[in-house]
Amino acid sequence: MVERIATFTQSGAMTRELLRLQSEYAESSAQASSGLKSSSYQGISEDTFKLLQLQSSYDHLVAQSENAQTALDRTEYMYSSLSSMAELIASVTSELSSAISNGDGGTIDETAADALTEFAALLNAQISGNYLFGGSVTDTAPVDVSALASLTSPTSADISYYQGDSYLASVKASDTLNVSYGVTADNSAFEQAIRAFQLVVSNPSDAVSLNEAYNLLQSATADIAEVQASVSSKASLIDNKISENSEDMNLLDSMISGIRDADLAEVTVKITELETQLEAAYSITSKLLNLKLTDYLK
Repeated sequence: MVERIATFTQSGAMTRELLRLQSEYAESSAQASSGLKSSSYQGISEDTFKLLQLQSSYDHLVAQSENAQTALDRTEYMYSSLSSMAELIASVTSELSSAISNGDGGTIDETAADALTEFAALLNAQISGNYLFGGSVTDTAPVDVSALASLTSPTSADISYYQGDSYLASVKASDTLNVSYGVTADNSAFEQAIRAFQLVVSNPSDAVSLNEAYNLLQSATADIAEVQASVSSKASLIDNKISENSEDMNLLDSMISGIRDADLAEVTVKITELETQLEAAYSITSKLLNLKLTDYLK
């Protein structure tokens, strides 16, 4: 004889309620574990297209900022190299001035030879294995002074030492800003310095040659200052755009998070509430399933 009195309607309604609570609990637990509102786009179907657009814009900015940062690193290294070049020229100019004033070249040829080697090394600067001053030729040292011919005054411009090309590096820092920041070793500022050093090496006792070398170094100093100012200006443009991109990325990230990420504080509260409801539902179901007719006949 069947003694249980739970009706089909009661048990069916309770079963559906338990399934609903279990489903919500499983979904909330998954959100708490992953930090996401849904593990698939289906769970946020109304906002999927907007999320994909925002993510695409964010990724685009990330790529531009990474390229801009690479360019900024290169310009900062260039600036440092230019500063060293300016200091080197200033030192040689000072010694050359003394040699001219004293009418005695002394060891000025050795000074110039060392300066020539050091100056070439600065123009052959590398970052991440790529040469900075060779245009698009980044895998070959742009300057080779080993085969420079002996010079006599008056001289003329000569860039036979240059192994690069005329390409000037640039970066697309944003959709509306393209910055050309490249400097090549055949720039007249560098050519004048190299020619001046070589002229002194070739004619350390010739007053005419020393005076021409002095004038070349004076001109090179002014020109390098202009190049350095230009590099600094380009670096500032790039740095500012990186900062702007970062602000835009933060905004996009916030909007993406609003669509994609679960509110963990809210989810935690909901899980607690669902646990309480499930415990109550299990308790009620257990009592219903264990009721007997005899319980009502006592």
